[in-house]
Amino acid sequence: MSVVSTIDHHNREEFRRNGFVILPKVADESEVAWLREVYDRLFVQRATPGSENFYDIAGQADREESPLLPQIVRPEKYAPELLESAHFARCRAIASAFLAIPENELEFYGHSILKPPRYGAPTPWHQDEAYMDPRWSRRGLSIWTTLDDATVESGCLHYLPGGHLGPVLPHHHIDNDDRIRGLMTDEVDPAAGVACPLAPGGAVVHDFRTPHYAGPNQTGQPRRAYVLVFMSAPVEVTDPEARPWMTWA
Repeated sequence: MSVVSTIDHHNREEFRRNGFVILPKVADESEVAWLREVYDRLFVQRATPGSENFYDIAGQADREESPLLPQIVRPEKYAPELLESAHFARCRAIASAFLAIPENELEFYGHSILKPPRYGAPTPWHQDEAYMDPRWSRRGLSIWTTLDDATVESGCLHYLPGGHLGPVLPHHHIDNDDRIRGLMTDEVDPAAGVACPLAPGGAVVHDFRTPHYAGPNQTGQPRRAYVLVFMSAPVEVTDPEARPWMTWA
């Protein structure tokens, strides 16, 4: 299977209709191996409580035990070579094609998510836009690339088709605990979700407003995901909606 290099009409139409689209291969075997090396090094160096840009999305901020859902935001800050890679250039071109925004006008950041073997919490149903300041509007998407087999058992992503066409749903902190950074919504019927299993190097692209979920990793292998987020420049909103769950901001 060849690496995806162009986005066609069918890809764009599926993304417009469903709010997500699977790209079976956005990184080849050598790129996946290199990304794993960078990824693992970052989690050894940065994934400790109190480290800058490290978060346990599913655990309490003052939790002393091992993190439930460890994540590093902006890994390129510690590994700038990520932005010099063919994978980054490819993903930026893909984002430009879906958003119809020139590559040099796209803002971006990276996001590394780890679900260790036979460990980790589910990522509850949520919309990425629920984390964003409603005083500013952006168009954007995430390109979620898996570095391992992402199966239902290991915690692949599930999406609600067409959910991006509705509003930002009511959210609250996981377990209704403001000490937990992660958000979730109760307004999604899990039975309507569509699982998106992927092989290493595969990706799923989703809109900021598309509701999605990932289960815990129940396998003996890690489930490592490297996400690139691309978006337009922010536009000020004159009458922003209320998002009372943003107590952490």
